[in-house]
Amino acid sequence: MAGTSSSTASFISYDLRPAKQSERRIILELLQTAGDCGIPVSSYRYVGMGANRFYDFLLIHKYLGISGMVSLEHDPKMYKRAEYNCPYDFIDIQNKGSSDFLSTDNFEDGSVVWFDYDGGIGPNITQDIADLGTKLKLNDFCFVTVYAGPPRLIEKFNDQESYEWITDTFGILAGDVKIEDVQKSNFSLAVHKIVMAAFQNAFSTRRDGQFFPFLQIEYSDSVKMLTIGGSLLATGQKSDIRKKIQDRMPFLMGKEPKKYKIRSLNLTDKERFLFDRASTKNDRRCSERRQLKSFGFKDSEITAYGDILRYMPRYVETIF
Repeated sequence: MAGTSSSTASFISYDLRPAKQSERRIILELLQTAGDCGIPVSSYRYVGMGANRFYDFLLIHKYLGISGMVSLEHDPKMYKRAEYNCPYDFIDIQNKGSSDFLSTDNFEDGSVVWFDYDGGIGPNITQDIADLGTKLKLNDFCFVTVYAGPPRLIEKFNDQESYEWITDTFGILAGDVKIEDVQKSNFSLAVHKIVMAAFQNAFSTRRDGQFFPFLQIEYSDSVKMLTIGGSLLATGQKSDIRKKIQDRMPFLMGKEPKKYKIRSLNLTDKERFLFDRASTKNDRRCSERRQLKSFGFKDSEITAYGDILRYMPRYVETIF
């Protein structure tokens, strides 16, 4: 996955990934929460990477009412498919990557930016975050999604070689990364630390507001992915949004934002019925919970299911 030159949309069906869909709905809820705090999100524009399905664009227009949209597509072949499949006339499809967009756009209007990268962590991503730190206006939003495994360049490196590559490549942004973080099973820890440091560094000189990283999510439909994002907010606005997220989505927010892992449980419809009941009952000895535990499910999995019950999709097969 990391380092590919063509769009992953050419071989991944992005509309059939339950963890990805849960993430989309969580982001929608966060933006609606910001709207409830007085930020006029519906009047913003959305900048994303719609590929040839535009799934994020469809949801954001439907639930937030945003109708100013820009879709970036760097792959020339996928760009033609994107033009053909574009669902709305108000989507401006641009045949360029994120760095080219950031170098030319002036961010005059309020913006929600979601850069969903094809590959693994690299200097291109941290540079984009640095550029966002100078471009975003107060109350703008940005999210970054990246493959959380080792980039293809270092897949065959041993731990010491990987650690040296990380520290050489990212410098001060890798200051908190430890050698155990770059082990293949733990590499998402290194990615999380680097991206968080990139956001902190990018907005450190801003005096008009503080970047609030209220979204930190890890998920896996096939490979580990990491999304980090938030908004540049004034102090009072930040307090209001933090409180509302704590009330509505406590799994994302304690006293401070925390990383949350979306679990992939691969349930049948009948099992989901049991999970729906068990996760919404206060009785930890209820019959539904006992039955799930007899199937081998754990209390922690039932709790995790309850966290994102409202955001989980249901897929059905339609025969025409």
